[in-house]
Amino acid sequence: MTPARQIRRRALLKAGIAGTASLALPLAAVAARSYGFDAAEVADGVWLIAGAQDSLNRDNGGAIANTVLLRTGQGAIVIDTGSTALMGAEIRAFADQRLGGVAATLITHHHPDHWFGNAAFADAPILSLGPTAQAAALNGQGYSDALYSILGPWMSGTTPVPPQSPVQPGAQSLAGRALTLMPLAGHTEADLAILDAETGTLIAGDLLFLDRAPTLPDADIATWRASLDSLGALQPSGTIPGHGPFHRSSAALAQTRAYLEATDARLMQAAELGLTPAEAMAAGPVPGFAGLGAMPEEYHRSVVQRWADYEQRALTTISDA
Repeated sequence: MTPARQIRRRALLKAGIAGTASLALPLAAVAARSYGFDAAEVADGVWLIAGAQDSLNRDNGGAIANTVLLRTGQGAIVIDTGSTALMGAEIRAFADQRLGGVAATLITHHHPDHWFGNAAFADAPILSLGPTAQAAALNGQGYSDALYSILGPWMSGTTPVPPQSPVQPGAQSLAGRALTLMPLAGHTEADLAILDAETGTLIAGDLLFLDRAPTLPDADIATWRASLDSLGALQPSGTIPGHGPFHRSSAALAQTRAYLEATDARLMQAAELGLTPAEAMAAGPVPGFAGLGAMPEEYHRSVVQRWADYEQRALTTISDA
């Protein structure tokens, strides 16, 4: 590598955007990419940009998480901003063109498919629970490296912009719209759920999934189940999960709970039987959930990410016997 190329690479690494094929693409090729979002108004002043029911890949450009926009007289309240700078820019364009700009942004949790579009919203408050902001700042560069590897040119120009402002939980008016901000946990250490008082719509973040396998890398299943109990007591008029369609039933609540219980039991049984991770993966997900979006990849990820926890639990069970 020539000295000039070394200097350029160091500068790119410092900016957090090195190491991807996208850097070699002509600018026109990158600029030609577009998500072409189709936003739908699912309740009065509640707009949903639905994510794909897949794992992150170059076919979907990382657009897998739901984004919600709430209309206010001061502009939109944007809930989650997507996986890339381009995604954030397209969401911002919709808010500017249809909803009078952006009043504030809420980030439900620290996984990068929910906040890596934040740069497009930096001129207004970007709010989250305190532990979410801390985890985003701590993991941002690692997430960036991983997403550049997975998404390639879709990530062009993307740098992590963690939330900066702590949100105050409870019932409140944000930009003139009445919301209840609920600090919960289980999917991650800090999961923000939002209840829109005007329409009764619950925006649940990744505490709820529907027809797409839940992700478990940071999960505490017992805590998650307790959060599901809290959500179940709300009786919303409609629900937007973090991944999956808007619906007016308890389908996401029931499916998420059933998936967590069944997958937890399956991994525990595999560990107690002394299976290797490869054998547990080969056994596959619980049959009743094998048809969910992002399967079997999400089950395989869960084995890889959480196997040590289940082995430790199994050893503890054996030693207590």
